[in-house]
This record gives sequence, structure tokens and C-alpha cells, in this order.
Amino acid sequence: MHQEYGEQFKIDSFEKLMPENAYALERYLASGTIKGIGPATARKIIDKFGEETLNIFKLEPLRLSEIKGITKDRAYEIGEEFNEKWEVWQIVSFLEQFGIGANNSKKVYDALGVNAVEKIQENPYILVDIVYGVNFNSIDKIAMQIGIPMDSDYRIKSGIKYALLVASYNGNTCVLKDNLIQYVNSVLNVDFKSIEDNIINLEVSSEIHIIEFDKQEYVFLEQLYKAEKNIAEKLITLRDCNNAKFIKNFNSEIKKCEKKIDIELSEKQFEAINQVNENNVTIITGGPGTGKTTIIKFVIEIYKLHKKKVVLCAPTRKSCKTNE
Repeated sequence: MHQEYGEQFKIDSFEKLMPENAYALERYLASGTIKGIGPATARKIIDKFGEETLNIFKLEPLRLSEIKGITKDRAYEIGEEFNEKWEVWQIVSFLEQFGIGANNSKKVYDALGVNAVEKIQENPYILVDIVYGVNFNSIDKIAMQIGIPMDSDYRIKSGIKYALLVASYNGNTCVLKDNLIQYVNSVLNVDFKSIEDNIINLEVSSEIHIIEFDKQEYVFLEQLYKAEKNIAEKLITLRDCNNAKFIKNFNSEIKKCEKKIDIELSEKQFEAINQVNENNVTIITGGPGTGKTTIIKFVIEIYKLHKKKVVLCAPTRKSCKTNE
């Protein structure tokens, strides 16, 4: 199918799809790529020159001084910088069709270089690996338009990695291999053997990782496997260190804190706090209202009474402040 359409069809199709217009250019300028141009100045430039803006930057940059606040010297500098970054702008314009904004275009350029457009024309699915959260369905639709076959290895490999990425959005670093195959089949409508063959190829190229656990195979994106393995190794190292924070007669200490804070712990909370004292690493999970914050307050209070320094780390500063 790809050969049937030919290279000329591929190039022509992409040229028709490329939205080189004032709106796309405004978003590029507003992104801060060109020093001294922000959203407000970008708006003024587009309002002034409209569809001629691109030619102004490329051929008549001194006319930018017609915009209030831009001197002739600065206009010249802006034009020079714009033309130096022309390759990036071409990618910005080209990527509009994929729903990929200017902020990610530099990332694509850094990854693929000056031939980024040609590489994406050959295999649009490489964008899934470069831009986090990209819309796979949009890329797939365009790939079909330019004649990439449904059973292309490019498409199937990307579909597999995309499925694993979607699973990660829900907090899953891996999925059952059988479930992965079923999902990819439902999304791409390709045969199971092609999916299984490409899973093997992805594992060989170290793009995914497969482990067997409890007689079932689980599939990871390679980077997520490495991240989880690294976390596990760090936890084991912490677990096996000397427990310098251990406090004797801990149960009686908890009772004192209960009276001081005027809160009576549940059986599970009491057990969790004991685990904190007895182990270097304790992982406590639970939904809202299950008492995690109360446990933290007790732990802080007990260790403060024993003149031990407590350090809180959290994804947001607000979380730390809540328990200061």
C-alpha cells in the first residue's frame, strides 16, 4: 500500500496538511522562542502584518520597528534570530496537524534534528516516543492518509508502546501481556500474531521489558521498568540499614501522644505507627479519610519528644505545610 501511493503522494499530502498560517505563527512567537517577543507583542505583529508576517520576518525584518516598542536595531536582531531558528519554525508549523504545540516543537527538533519533517513523514509514530501525552489517534489518522499500511511494524510497535503509556496514566507501570495484546488488537484492528511478533521485536531492541511473575507475563515500558527497579533497590538498601530511629517502650510513647493530641488511634493506625518505629521503610497506603495524616502527626510528635529531627518530603509544598 505504501509503495502503491508512492513518495510524491506522501509529500503532497503532507504539504496540504501543513497549516502555515498567521494563527500558527502567532502561537510560535508567543511561546517565547524569540527573545523579547511574548504573547502581547506576538498579537501586535500578527494584527499588523497578518498573512504577510512570515515574509516580514524572512525578507523585511526592519519593518518590525513599525510595532510600538521595537526599535530598528531590535527589529534586525529579531529577524536574525527568527531566521536562525527557521528549522524549528518549520517543525512548529508542520506539527500543528498533530495537535502538538510550539512548546514541544523544540523537543522534537532536538530529538530528530534538521531533517525532523522528513523523518516524521516516513514514520509519524515516532512522535509518540518524543512527546508525552500526544494523541495517538490523530497521528494514526494522518499516517493512514499518507498510505502507511495498517499492518506496518511502525504502527503496531507504536500502538503497543502507546497502550503501555496509557496504562501508566492510571498508575500502572506494567500490564499483563495477554491483556496488552487484546487491547492493541481492539485499537489497531490487526492480527494477534503481528502484535506478538512486534512485542518480541520491542523486547529485543530494549524498548519494553517482560518479566514472569506467578506464572504470568507482565510487560513494562523499558524506562518504567528501570525506574521501578531502581526504586525497589533503593528501598531494599534503606530497609537493610541500621535502624537509628528506633525508640524503646514505643507503645507507652504512643499512649502519651494520644493524650497530648487528644486522639485515640484505631487498631490499624496503632499497628502502622509501630511499623514505622520497627522498620527503616514503611509504606502506608489508603484512600481519603483512612487516617494517614493522623499517623504522620503522631510520628512527628513522638520523634520531636525524643529530640529527633523530622523531615517531610512531598510532591507539593502545600502537603508539607499541612503537617508542619
